[in-house]
Amino acid sequence: MIDKKKLKQAKEWIDKLANGIHPITSEPVKEDDVVNDVHVSRCLFYVSELLSQMGSGKSSESNQKAFWMSATRASKINVSGPNGITQFTRTINESIPSDMKPLATATVIKWLRKEGYLYEMYIDEKHKTNLPTEKGEKMGITVTMQQNEDGQEYRRVMYDVDAQRFMLSHIEAIAMTK
Repeated sequence: MIDKKKLKQAKEWIDKLANGIHPITSEPVKEDDVVNDVHVSRCLFYVSELLSQMGSGKSSESNQKAFWMSATRASKINVSGPNGITQFTRTINESIPSDMKPLATATVIKWLRKEGYLYEMYIDEKHKTNLPTEKGEKMGITVTMQQNEDGQEYRRVMYDVDAQRFMLSHIEAIAMTK
């Protein structure tokens, strides 16, 4: 038998982690935290959806509306920069109703690739990353080299205020990306 109380708590914590929030302190996690990795974040959103289905006995599709935001509403969102894409989507998701699915980081990245602002590059046989094209660099997307806690260097894609405002001005197209 499923303990609904524990299931609800687990979903709340998974939702917070998926959005880059520490589940106990409710503070944003560091940008280089593993939960901000696109693949980990996608997995957490997937697990959250499964937990919703388990708790309701039906698809979470019926519980939440698809993400949507008008360009006018998006223009009122305050952005600071430069930020990583996870922080950008977190900022947007903080301003949506609770009955709406959050905007996924993967959706924004897919739109940026489709529009020619990012391209996908393999780091090695198993890992890939998204890097700005020349068009993306002109928009305000940059790459910085950073070190993780183990001292390993990695590329971090950053979006300046202009790039974030540009994406917000195209939020309707981003929301329709499949």
